[in-house]
Amino acid sequence: MYLLPQPKHLNINEGQFIIKPSTLLLLDATCDFDDLKAIKLLQDEIKQATSFNLSISKGYHATDSASNIQFVKKAGFNKEAYELTIISEAITISASTGAGMFYGVQTLRQIIRQNGALVPALTICDEPHFANRGFYHDLTRGKVATLDTLKELVDRAAFYKLNQIQLYIEHSFAFAGLSEIWVDKDPITAEEILLLDAYCKERHVELVPSLSTFGHFYEILKSKSFNHLCEIDTTDKKDYSFVDRMAHHTLNTLEEGSFLLVEKMLNEFIPLFSSDQFNICCDETFDLGKGRSKAKADEVGAGRLYVDFLNKIVACVKQHNKKVMFWGDVILHHPELLNEIPEDVICLTWDYSSTCSDHAVKTIAETGREQYVCPGVGGWSMLMNLMWNAFENIRRMVEFGRDHGAIGVLNTDWGDYGHINLLGSSMPGMIHGANLSWNPQTEETDFTTTYQAISRLEYGDTTETLVGLLHQLSGRQGCSWSDVVRWKELQHNQHDEVEVLSNLNVERILTGYETALQVEKELLALSGTMRHNNFDLQEFLISAKAIQLVDNFVLTLIQDKVGTKEAVPTMSKLELAAALEVYFTQFAAIWRTRNKESELYRIREVITYMCAYLRDSVA
Repeated sequence: MYLLPQPKHLNINEGQFIIKPSTLLLLDATCDFDDLKAIKLLQDEIKQATSFNLSISKGYHATDSASNIQFVKKAGFNKEAYELTIISEAITISASTGAGMFYGVQTLRQIIRQNGALVPALTICDEPHFANRGFYHDLTRGKVATLDTLKELVDRAAFYKLNQIQLYIEHSFAFAGLSEIWVDKDPITAEEILLLDAYCKERHVELVPSLSTFGHFYEILKSKSFNHLCEIDTTDKKDYSFVDRMAHHTLNTLEEGSFLLVEKMLNEFIPLFSSDQFNICCDETFDLGKGRSKAKADEVGAGRLYVDFLNKIVACVKQHNKKVMFWGDVILHHPELLNEIPEDVICLTWDYSSTCSDHAVKTIAETGREQYVCPGVGGWSMLMNLMWNAFENIRRMVEFGRDHGAIGVLNTDWGDYGHINLLGSSMPGMIHGANLSWNPQTEETDFTTTYQAISRLEYGDTTETLVGLLHQLSGRQGCSWSDVVRWKELQHNQHDEVEVLSNLNVERILTGYETALQVEKELLALSGTMRHNNFDLQEFLISAKAIQLVDNFVLTLIQDKVGTKEAVPTMSKLELAAALEVYFTQFAAIWRTRNKESELYRIREVITYMCAYLRDSVA
């Protein structure tokens, strides 16, 4: 039997409790409506597993009853702790708070999901290691999820006992007076945020606001109204660029209008959230001190410009009685200035490498400052999340957080280069992060057992092979979506880009293609075994197809531009162009199922370019 997160203390006992149609879901008189909502989730789980629609009741001394599933509030537990006892006579969940009761229910749901009506006897005493366990989802780099999708994400996160969700926003909120920025992006609205916040609270998830306020201002700073606030003058750059979007467009801190813009956005955004925290981002300010503020930076240093502007943003947010978070990458390049940032600001320390060290986490810890460790699920720029790389990165970062006293884990999911990576591919990494942030004691490094557990619990896959197949598919990608995008945008610099192509491993690309073909077949064979979250399978299949097609396109480029004889595509150029167009039609349908139209057209532009290249080179 699998449980994710793994409980702190688990004892398996002899015997079992049998759920019958007459079994009651019995709340003690100490329980409240908050607990009732959790019990309703359990009622639905039991109905799906057994077809029994158990009745819910409430009364004094619930534990005096027999043959029922009982829920008791009592003192003595920490905030999120619970106890689950299963004996042949009854199942009892005890906790001091609604959160503890909710987490006990999630554990029981997992047990019933695997065992049906015959529930094994056991005792669990459980509570989390990290008080703050979050998932960070990109809502700005091309894809804006629908409210229903965001609610689904919250449900899936809460099932694994995550208690924070953050949504990354640059321009993709419908700010008043900034329609020039978001008119073609299908932004999230104030009403959607308010409804999502309420939905989160019912599931003991804190919706923590996150807004880019310094770097990564691409859409805003390339607009006619705000281009003058950009550190680098980009008035001559008219065409949209995925590469520039990631690498440039930082606010000029010396321009008075820069802070006024940020202040306006903050004052509109902050009131929408019930959270007492706010993530101001302030990461990757790549251009700072290299353009309009260069003279000042040469005088006082780019670090000084960064800290002074950061502190103005911090002060603005703190006026609203919010605890501030910020990404720590920039300040780590200026450690001598760390102590000039208010001590109560939380540092979000990130590193997404599977070989990351604890240097950054240790550096922040030595200042005495509170921090979250922030790994990633490894999907950005890729057609399928890099499963092993992400799992190892998460394992290392959580271990560093545990060893250096971090107060939380924030597992990140980005969408660089148009957000072609799909939500389903991020779910195994999200679950792995939830598991370790609750109980970081595991030493598993090949992750086979975790893959099996996720396959069973998240997808109802009785073969327990699904996530292992995703591991194979992702691990053998010989090229990425970003390779195609960079060629499209930077091919004018022929020498550099041809060198990039020549450094790609042709044998690895061919192996990746064959793997994608085989995994596609095996995923189709699993389609009848998945009882939960079936739509993810369509996302996995379209990703496998995309890998096959992008592999062929890159092999074509290598053959055409480098002349490598071994780079032999499996399809002719005309066949590949037609296949890409069919693929995009299918991809678009999948995109629209979970997301607004948003910037799907930018993915289309890349596919259209690929097809034009293929046909032009035949003519």
